[in-house]
Amino acid sequence: MSLWREISQTLERRILARELTPGDKLPTEDQLSRHFMVNRHTVRRALSDLQEKGIVESTQGRGSFVRRPSAPMQLQRRPRFTDHVRERGRIPRTETLVLMTRPADARIARELGLKPNQPVIYLERRRFIDDEPTGLSQHHFSHERFPTFIEMYRSRGTITQTLIDSGVPDYTRRRTAISARLPSVQEAEQLRIPRHVPLLVHRYLNIDGLGRPLEYGISRSTTEVEIDFPEPDRN
Repeated sequence: MSLWREISQTLERRILARELTPGDKLPTEDQLSRHFMVNRHTVRRALSDLQEKGIVESTQGRGSFVRRPSAPMQLQRRPRFTDHVRERGRIPRTETLVLMTRPADARIARELGLKPNQPVIYLERRRFIDDEPTGLSQHHFSHERFPTFIEMYRSRGTITQTLIDSGVPDYTRRRTAISARLPSVQEAEQLRIPRHVPLLVHRYLNIDGLGRPLEYGISRSTTEVEIDFPEPDRN
């Protein structure tokens, strides 16, 4: 077996054994060269192999880092995080960070059809896939429309079930705007990622079955986004 492949497989085993976890920085090329007693060209070939497998990502001037396992999310009219992740054979989990009532700023009030400073339900959560944090989300609902949301969410544990029990059997995505930026110090700590790894930021509006604004949200995630286009009608 070639030397670069042996090095690649050794590093891959360490990652699979979680000796190196997502976000961890690998030793430098020079350190790996000395450790394996090979030249740097051989080390680069090994790292390139890990990159091609999607196991590590390398950035010039920063080094190589263990990449988080990819779990692409699809843009859908009915976004359901838990269902989507389970369909892919993965294990989803959410953690509530903040749940409170607060005044709506101008942007949130406009999106929800409220007046500025009207009270809204503010929910902030962290999402996990296979116990790896993959996203942070902020959710806003009209307090006037859902005065018991906080109590109901605490007992139901999910937004979908809380809305169902509040008289909203279904809801869909009206629009999503996507941008990218680098994480803040706090976001990097919460998602266990280095600060050079960009986040995808989704700003979205969900509506109820009558087309009325239901939820305005902002999510920041490390996952990729898939957009499927239907096959053209050839008839």
